[in-house]
Amino acid sequence: MQRRGFLKFALGGTVGLAASPAIWTTLYDLAYWTQNWGWIPRLQNGEDLSVATVSKLDGTPLKVRVVDGRVINTSGNKDNAYSAGGLTPLAASEAQLLYAESRIKRPLKRGPDGGYAYTSWEDAESILKEKTRNAQGSLAFLTSDSSSSLNDIFSAFTAENGSRDFFFMPSDEQAAAVAWNTVGGSGSLGYDIANSDCILAVGANFMDSWGTVAHNRAVFKETHPTGENAEQAIYYAGAMQNNTAVVADTWLPVKPGTEEIFLGAVLSELIKNNIMADSSLSALASRYSIEEAGKACGTDTEQMKKLVSALKNANRPLVFAGTTEGQSLGSTVHMLAIAINAVLGRINQDGGMVALPEREPLLPSAQRYSDIFARNFVAYSMQIANGMANAPKLLFINDANPVYALSKDAQVKECLAKIDYTVCFAAHWNETCAECDLVLPAAHGLERFDDVYTPYGSGNINWTLAKPVTAPRYQARPVGELILALADELGLSLGVNDIPSLLEMRANALHADFKEYLESGDTYQEAFHDFSVPTLNFMPLHSKQAKAPLSEIALHTYINSAAGNPSTGIPPYANRAITEYQLQDGLCVAQMNKATAQKLGLADKQKAVLETKNGSMPVLVRFYEGVMPDVVAVMAGLGHTGFDRFSVNKGNNILEITQIDMEAGSDLPVWLSAVNVVKG
Repeated sequence: MQRRGFLKFALGGTVGLAASPAIWTTLYDLAYWTQNWGWIPRLQNGEDLSVATVSKLDGTPLKVRVVDGRVINTSGNKDNAYSAGGLTPLAASEAQLLYAESRIKRPLKRGPDGGYAYTSWEDAESILKEKTRNAQGSLAFLTSDSSSSLNDIFSAFTAENGSRDFFFMPSDEQAAAVAWNTVGGSGSLGYDIANSDCILAVGANFMDSWGTVAHNRAVFKETHPTGENAEQAIYYAGAMQNNTAVVADTWLPVKPGTEEIFLGAVLSELIKNNIMADSSLSALASRYSIEEAGKACGTDTEQMKKLVSALKNANRPLVFAGTTEGQSLGSTVHMLAIAINAVLGRINQDGGMVALPEREPLLPSAQRYSDIFARNFVAYSMQIANGMANAPKLLFINDANPVYALSKDAQVKECLAKIDYTVCFAAHWNETCAECDLVLPAAHGLERFDDVYTPYGSGNINWTLAKPVTAPRYQARPVGELILALADELGLSLGVNDIPSLLEMRANALHADFKEYLESGDTYQEAFHDFSVPTLNFMPLHSKQAKAPLSEIALHTYINSAAGNPSTGIPPYANRAITEYQLQDGLCVAQMNKATAQKLGLADKQKAVLETKNGSMPVLVRFYEGVMPDVVAVMAGLGHTGFDRFSVNKGNNILEITQIDMEAGSDLPVWLSAVNVVKG
């Protein structure tokens, strides 16, 4: 089917049937109301289907109930071997977000007075063609979803227009990729959680907001059978008891900003305990000590020694590091995690840290992921804002919300103000939309073809197809198809006619049956099998200097996955997941243990002010002994000014006043943890 035919087809309400007419099955019988009073809600009449797809919010395989073309709810896909029926809060919200009042209904164009007015798609397409032609290569593209094969279209479009400025939003994945490349690794880093018997996760809340959460939970269920001995030991090192810490065998408190010192001490202790290491690693390890870590990190040294012993004696140990979404600590912590796995002999081993092959571009002009991760949007934004780099004439932003998700230090608003024309593709109105010149309604994840290819945190190559289960609402359009149509209008050939053809190319590259996975909704998996041991060079780590905590009181920002993400806002149902006091008086909650509060002269339920060098925000103090001493924990995801009534006026955006610095050598953003003061 030609692309323009596809667009008519997608907008016509019979989405997916032409691709595979046999994929729908009926699972439910309709129930009937016993009375017929006029005020009783009416059932949705029509064919009742259960459709297998995948959530584009976090990569969770789904079953979607569709009645007469209307999505009713989402549930876990028990037939999917990768997730084993697991369902995350974000994936559970897909149906509500599809019909949310924050959906952008028609193209919006900024007027001379700064306000927005609806315009037609014909006008929007004319603007896109004109602005792209006039840019003459001075063009940039930002997106947030690194797991989508549609990035080949976006990066190829950028390259065919004479630019290499294609960016992903900052993430742990980028920091880990830079670290792996710096020490001489090839491919991309993977973590074989399923086959490990002893895990140390430093900051990575892999049971809730890091990596492949549904898969990780399925692994936990399998390795921790009820009433039997666990087959996998879990150690979590971090500032507070989150969903990973509470199920871990041991929680090791580690003050934010001291992760490098903690990992360096683990490395030092392993080498001291006769673990073989080359002279370069031995010299590196001599810079750290477990005693120093105990003081700087606030971690009990005896617990650290028990951890080291457990790693040493395990058959298949695995160590990895991470942070809250988008808040990278730079490449150093990842290089130290790589070094620990190396001295344990756990690189490219079952249950260890594995080098997955880098995905090959599907299109001739598509950019390699290693090249994309070598650039970072924060540095780009700051350079433009400060006049150190020329602003592009045109910027496309797809499914990303940098105005909300990045610190003031990134100067995103100042950067956008210097760009001649900015275009935002979004399903929901957000803070970044409000700073752009043209806002185009994007198809929701349940309204389009897409895929999820080996998301970060995976231990093997895996691939799940997303297919439209209902027609796009209002005037939303699939962004991938829109970019292909724009390329056609500009006389550019990207090498593919439509999105299903691109996804079939991905299937062919994997030697997978496209039709089979389209119909079944199962996840294609290719087990890791490269057991070669790479030669790694850890000399770049010798130039790094461990930093002491920036202040006596550290700030820890964390994510509650039920509260959405920067691109979705808070799903309506998630108000139940946010405690009542977090919605009072427009305040965020500053959680701390009682000893920390007494040191600061604060009482439980007291209103206070939290200050950093980037500003201040009112908070409500609440005691929680699951936060380590000298740490103030604040939930990210509140304080939206975009989206709908379920998201706005709920607390404040802690990400706005966090601080960032640029890591020497990598030029990656490093989120800092200093709190100047918390006062009543």
